[in-house]
Amino acid sequence: MLPSSGTMRLARVHGPGDVRLDEVPVPPCGAGEVLVRVGACGVCGSDLGYIAQGGLGGAVPLRAPLPIGHEFAGTVVAVGEGVADVAPGLRVAVNPDFAYIGGGGPDGAMAPFIRVAGAQIGGTLFALADHVSLTEAALAEPLSVALHGLRVAGVRAADKVAILGAGPIGLCTVVMLRHLGVSDIAIFDREDSRLARATALGAALSVNVMSESLSEALTRFHGAGERFGAPFVKTNVFVDAAGSGPALAEAIGIAPYRARIAVIALHKKPLAVDLFHLMANEITMAGAIADNRADEFGECVAMLAQGAQDLTPLTSHYFDFSSYHEALATAADPARAAKVMLTFPEIA
Repeated sequence: MLPSSGTMRLARVHGPGDVRLDEVPVPPCGAGEVLVRVGACGVCGSDLGYIAQGGLGGAVPLRAPLPIGHEFAGTVVAVGEGVADVAPGLRVAVNPDFAYIGGGGPDGAMAPFIRVAGAQIGGTLFALADHVSLTEAALAEPLSVALHGLRVAGVRAADKVAILGAGPIGLCTVVMLRHLGVSDIAIFDREDSRLARATALGAALSVNVMSESLSEALTRFHGAGERFGAPFVKTNVFVDAAGSGPALAEAIGIAPYRARIAVIALHKKPLAVDLFHLMANEITMAGAIADNRADEFGECVAMLAQGAQDLTPLTSHYFDFSSYHEALATAADPARAAKVMLTFPEIA
């Protein structure tokens, strides 16, 4: 049911470090659209980045307040003309790609209600099994980011994988590697609490880089060799979920012949790359932004329904939307937080 006032609070970025809960009209539901009552929305690192930089970044200035929030699930409350196979009451996880929800588009999911354009089952909307909670379903978005990166890297069950960064996306990468049958997983971070979560999710080796370097740990875990007079480790897939230039440069420098590297982290500065090593070892390095990923999103929703993995360690905190700013502060503290989830009370 819609609120009787016809308005709601929506998180919008107004400038660097300036995010507000603005009172705005509940969006109308037009042709090809549905209106979803949000049940849960995760706080993403990109949300924190948009807030810190005062917009999407780059050279384009912020011309209007930017709605944020894109990791969400909820219940359909209104259906526009031309939308097939959807009725009010349907519980859904939403793929935000079509209208750039929370990432430059006109709608954001850090609000009690959100309009979803291009509403289509299996494209933007994914129906949930009854036993999957909305907080679980909101994890489909970051899980599909990780899965997309692994697909880009062509990951197979027998691969030896190293993950740079045990933040929320690094942890989601562990989950999706286990989903793909990979067991030889090493992960690296500076926070012991996050590394403990990675171990609980299925990482075989979790290393604090303040105690042991990437190359030392991977030599010990996966083995090492030498090519053209230069040492390498036998890790054949690297996933950058940290956004650390020095860490990625070290990974490139020790990667073996025909290693694959997927960059799914946000890098804020250019990186000087050892192109000779890249060329001489025929290393493949590709970015993965997780756009146009309906199939992978659906695979993650199906995985959540199967319930084969315990995903409890992924989420460290749950906050009611009324504690919005406390949730943001917690999510920004890597020593305390993994995935931080906003929850919304059901409106009668």
